[in-house]
Amino acid sequence: MFKKAGFASAILALSGFYLYTLYLAAHPQVSLSYRLYYMEGKTQFWEHNSDLVYHTGNQLDLAKPSRFLSSEGWASKPTAQGTQLQGEGGLYFVLSKQPDALTVLAKVDSPKAGTLLKVALGHNWTTTIKLAKQGLNEVKLNLPGNLLKADPSQPNFLAISTPEPLNFHTVQMKVAQ
Repeated sequence: MFKKAGFASAILALSGFYLYTLYLAAHPQVSLSYRLYYMEGKTQFWEHNSDLVYHTGNQLDLAKPSRFLSSEGWASKPTAQGTQLQGEGGLYFVLSKQPDALTVLAKVDSPKAGTLLKVALGHNWTTTIKLAKQGLNEVKLNLPGNLLKADPSQPNFLAISTPEPLNFHTVQMKVAQ
């Protein structure tokens, strides 16, 4: 009698444990950066215990791995000259405050003059920039604040595409004045 009750209790306990495990698998409680890297494969690098909050004014040195880079389009390893973008890629980031507008400053190395750089924010805003010269170019553009989110659970995605491989040295976003 006690063996049957013990066996039934063990089965109930294990069933409860496995149901709880299935619930956690269906509703994971993980950070946004963890979800984008491990679960969705959208970002290229993982920095332990990091988040995707971009503090406006900080400069991203793309000669080092950056958690903000998408997994698509970017070279897998940065060099001393930055990280190469070929085709389509972008930046994932979360803002702590909703800005009226955001100014993006980037240093981009182009193999030839006249290379086009297409930048998009969501489906409602795109711009195309023609790089002025071969070599290092400084790019400046303004992003409309009404299309940016300050929601820590939903990242902003700044899509960048180019027909030619470009080397990005730095990217900086500032609140527009």
